[in-house]
Amino acid sequence: MEHYLKKARIEIALIFLLFLYLLPRVSMEYDMNFWKEWALTIHRVGLAHAYDTDINYFPVYLYGLWFYDLLQGSEKAIADHIYCIKILFVCFDFLPVVVLCCFRQRWLPFKIPYAYLLLNIAYVFNSMIWGQIDSMYANLAFLAVVLIPFKPGWGWVLYVLALNTKAQAIVFLPVILLATYFGTRNFKHVLSYAWASIATQAILLIPFYGTGGVAKLLAHAGNSVGLYHNLSISAFNIWYLLSRQNPYFVNDANVFFLFSYRTCGLLMFGLAAILVLWPAAKMVYRYKVAGKVVDVHLQKVLFLGAGMVCLSFFYFNSEMHERYAHPVLICFFFYGVVSRNYWLYAIASLPYLLSLDKCFSFPDGYLPWAHFKLLYASVIIALWYSLTIAYGGYLYYRLNQTASPYPTSIPDC
Repeated sequence: MEHYLKKARIEIALIFLLFLYLLPRVSMEYDMNFWKEWALTIHRVGLAHAYDTDINYFPVYLYGLWFYDLLQGSEKAIADHIYCIKILFVCFDFLPVVVLCCFRQRWLPFKIPYAYLLLNIAYVFNSMIWGQIDSMYANLAFLAVVLIPFKPGWGWVLYVLALNTKAQAIVFLPVILLATYFGTRNFKHVLSYAWASIATQAILLIPFYGTGGVAKLLAHAGNSVGLYHNLSISAFNIWYLLSRQNPYFVNDANVFFLFSYRTCGLLMFGLAAILVLWPAAKMVYRYKVAGKVVDVHLQKVLFLGAGMVCLSFFYFNSEMHERYAHPVLICFFFYGVVSRNYWLYAIASLPYLLSLDKCFSFPDGYLPWAHFKLLYASVIIALWYSLTIAYGGYLYYRLNQTASPYPTSIPDC
């Protein structure tokens, strides 16, 4: 075990240094211009007054921009080196493997093939090339799912940080609650989780108390739902198969089969989430009543269940961006780690990569081949996502039909 840990630390550090050396200066200009203007704004008015401006992201990322400003020092350096903000996103790409591969612990004691994750261009494209923050909330929320059955208080701290990074972290909440139920021993523990969560939230908001920033942040949070009215913002999900028009140009308030597109999407997502969460809830309850510990079978259910809920959220709902599928990869990778079946992770990676590249600086893309010029390329990606959700559903059904042996502990590596 010690040899594995030492090898993992060295290799992960070398891959990280390689990524820093290769960090592309090219980015999605539309997004990167926002980061530059927001960083300059925070430099001029201070972090406490950030919400007095047009900044509408949540506090954790604003702390990242503030720290970036401190490192750069001047407005010229901030503007000239804005591509370096992607280092923050890359750090979160590495966060799960650093936490779960580089320290001796009992949370996930498997030999994890971290190269399968870190060298997957679909996984790092969003951070290293596009320059978006989805790895931050996704990996914080996933680590909360891993940690909560063992250390619920610390897991909730991570989840509060995820929620304060991006609103999409809310999609993890049902699995977080199931993991919390399993990890809770008595009511005192619930109070400790609540206090840890409240304290974390209170600390994050300290700079904004005296400036009216808290009220403005709450207003931004409320307006984050329904900010766009596109049926799909290049998500290439089910609406590319059901809509006769390009979903990007369809208002999701329009009627589709008795209800609006938005309502139909929510109904389909709700049904899919119930189909995932109900068997997971029954299994967690059986484990809890039997007084069993976390085992491989339960971790498979939690990881695959979290990935399927995230994928269903992306696949069925309207107003989805192409990047909202990002959390699916981290969940499916670690499901592959505990199940030794990486096919679902591989199948999910392809449409995500193609959709990101298809939308990157359109119409040129970033990859050396123009796959988006294929006839019906959007529909092909949508069909591939359909295959992913079908295969994931099949694996989840098989998993919940298999009785757990209820071992006393999860196997050591």
